[in-house]
This record gives sequence, C-alpha cells and structure tokens, in this order.
Amino acid sequence: MSHPGGATRGYRSPVTAVIVTVDDAHLAQLDAVAEALRRHGLQVEQVLSEVGLIAGQLPAGRALGELRVEGVAAVEEARTVRLPPPDAPVQ
Repeated sequence: MSHPGGATRGYRSPVTAVIVTVDDAHLAQLDAVAEALRRHGLQVEQVLSEVGLIAGQLPAGRALGELRVEGVAAVEEARTVRLPPPDAPVQ
C-alpha cells in the first residue's frame, strides 16, 4: 500500500520516491548518471531523457544527500497530487 511521501508498508521494505534532476552539462551522460545513482542505492524506475529527470525509490532511512553524485543538480522527494473528480463541487 502506498502512502504520502512514497513510503510503502506491508511485506516490502519502506521506500521514499525521489526525483533527480540532472544538470545541463551532464544531459548527454544521463545513463551514466543513472548508473552512479544505482551504485548509491537508488532503485531507478524511469530515465526521462527529454527533460533530464530520473525517478526512483530510495530505501527508507537513507538520506537524499547520498544521491548527490556528479551530474546531479537536485534531489527531491516525489510528491503525490490528487485532484477531485470533474463533477466534484468547487471548494
């Protein structure tokens, strides 16, 4: 079951969903940056080469700062946004 902030409960280990922004100078080496992130504990789920983003999961308890490898401009915890259905009253 997924929870706000990307944590997972149940038989799986808790994780934090993260989004990594690759700096402009390393966009051509996006796959190498993704591999470096894997070596630092990130379970890479998506590499979005068109926009220079890498999405993945980090085991709970690991600091986001551990993912500050060469080529990384920013590391953020992924956020979940839920919108009401189209027929819901405006709030």
